Amino acid sequence: MIKFKLQKDKLKEIIFKISIKEQDIVKYPFLKRPIMEGKQAKGLYNYEIPLRYLIPIINNINREDLKLDNKSINEFLEFYDEFEEKHYYSISATAKFMKLWREENCPSIYKIYIDREALEINKEIAFKKPCIDLNNIKY
Repeated sequence: MIKFKLQKDKLKEIIFKISIKEQDIVKYPFLKRPIMEGKQAKGLYNYEIPLRYLIPIINNINREDLKLDNKSINEFLEFYDEFEEKHYYSISATAKFMKLWREENCPSIYKIYIDREALEINKEIAFKKPCIDLNNIKY
């Protein structure tokens, strides 16, 4: 059983914690990559993994082998830089998050919602990139 939790830290950033046993890594070998990029933690959840691996983990692991913690955050905002492929996450659209969004040329911001029972991810556009048509401007 692989158990995971999304929680916020002191800086109100999202942390993706996961509890993985050795037999789970053998059963799902693609988990080696997130574990290598993450760091080991103490307690019930033995690894902190970058949040960009959340969707591939949920989509590629059997639902019977996966469990979301009851106290976990189940919705957040995400956007990513198209050139450097950096991912930015926030629980809400704060001033700091929107400043980063403008600095990265205003890509689309997605709202990600995790269904607790079905363990399915719904991803929809929360903010679109502003589009200005300069041909239709009248002076």
